[in-house]
Amino acid sequence: MKTLKIYDQKLHDHHPTALMPAKKAKAVRLGITILLAFGIGVYAGTGIGNGGGQVATVAADDADVHIVADGETLWDIARGIADVRGQDIRETIYELQINNDIGDNDNLQPGQRIIIR
Repeated sequence: MKTLKIYDQKLHDHHPTALMPAKKAKAVRLGITILLAFGIGVYAGTGIGNGGGQVATVAADDADVHIVADGETLWDIARGIADVRGQDIRETIYELQINNDIGDNDNLQPGQRIIIR
């Protein structure tokens, strides 16, 4: 003899282990993903991730200014700086070029101001 079990559909729908329909589960996952992305954005945007909101800045008075003399080259300027810092002169030239927006083929002009950091 076979036994047939009959379930009341209303009781089954409210059972805690009942599976969610696929569309509802997808919507819940999407909502959680959006909330997580928003939270990460807020965390990064408030500066919490960089040491409690303190941002390192370079003060304007930390830089020295060199006035280019007639006939002076970037190598001439960099030589003294590199010697004091113990750097390769090529590193110093690169830093001067970057800090002053000077290209490889640019010529210095007498009276030009060079920022030294």
